Amino acid sequence: MVRLATVGTSAITEKFLAACRLTGKYNFHTAFSRSRENGERFARAQGFEHFSDDLRAVAENPEIDAVYIATPNVFHYEQSKLFLKNGKHVICEKPITTDCQKYDELLCLANQKGLIYTEAIMSRHCAGRAVLLDALKQIGRISQVRIDFCQLSSRYEKFKNGEHVNIFDMSLAAGTLMDLGVYCVYAALDLFGKPDTVSAAAAFADNGADLSGGAVLGYNDFTAVLSYSKIGQSKTGSEIVGDKGVVKIGSISQYADISLMKDGKEIPLLGIPERAEIMRGEAEKFADYIENNDAFSDDYKSVCELTRNVHTCMDLIKQSANIKYTIKECSL
Repeated sequence: MVRLATVGTSAITEKFLAACRLTGKYNFHTAFSRSRENGERFARAQGFEHFSDDLRAVAENPEIDAVYIATPNVFHYEQSKLFLKNGKHVICEKPITTDCQKYDELLCLANQKGLIYTEAIMSRHCAGRAVLLDALKQIGRISQVRIDFCQLSSRYEKFKNGEHVNIFDMSLAAGTLMDLGVYCVYAALDLFGKPDTVSAAAAFADNGADLSGGAVLGYNDFTAVLSYSKIGQSKTGSEIVGDKGVVKIGSISQYADISLMKDGKEIPLLGIPERAEIMRGEAEKFADYIENNDAFSDDYKSVCELTRNVHTCMDLIKQSANIKYTIKECSL
């Protein structure tokens, strides 16, 4: 059993813990929150043995094996580094760091200490991935890829009315590319590898937050067009077009709602599983990497390579679209 700590008490942490329960591979040891009251409430609701408002004490606790980090993006690097330095395995919500250089640094640290350091990206480990890869074999030569994740934020009206909203705060390294666009980049590079060329554009709010954007990834035989937005809701989903058929993907972040268009017919391949079931894969693999690294070392190395390629591509998109962050010194 992996003795787990969590940093962050938001809804995504609750969902990850629900996925952990399905694996039967975790002991919920300590829940951290900067607010002791919130930490105690969260710990009791989720079945943790302990709670704490002292991050360093959690990191130094020898009874903890691993940590799941789900805090604002700007804290990911320092918090991950703290836990790695103290010998803890780390799974961190996307984006794992704000740029690829920081990821390389922390992965090197993890490797030196014999630790697992990975990004919590559900699509790479969910059951829909095998379904999608098999479907791609049936559509012949690919000529066009359109990957979309446009989801209207429930907090956009508050933001428009002048209220502070974390997801549109560039001092927290937030914005649409980091929140939604990363899933599009992951899908493109997971399915098709590193692109030859990258170009991008974005639409900005007055505070500099990227509200929506798009990128064109150039490959040898086709282009992949990525679109992402937090200020509008798309209804078309994603499509991969080949000369013998089309694969339609309703949810690119979950590799779900997949169908195959071939010979004038639409063949449903996968619906939308429960969220905990979709996230189960990433929770299960994290435990496998920790407890049976010899058997899963090739998969772990492949995941690390994909993460590095994704964040290299993300850096190029930021540069091309002129996305800038106003990151300040952040305390743990």
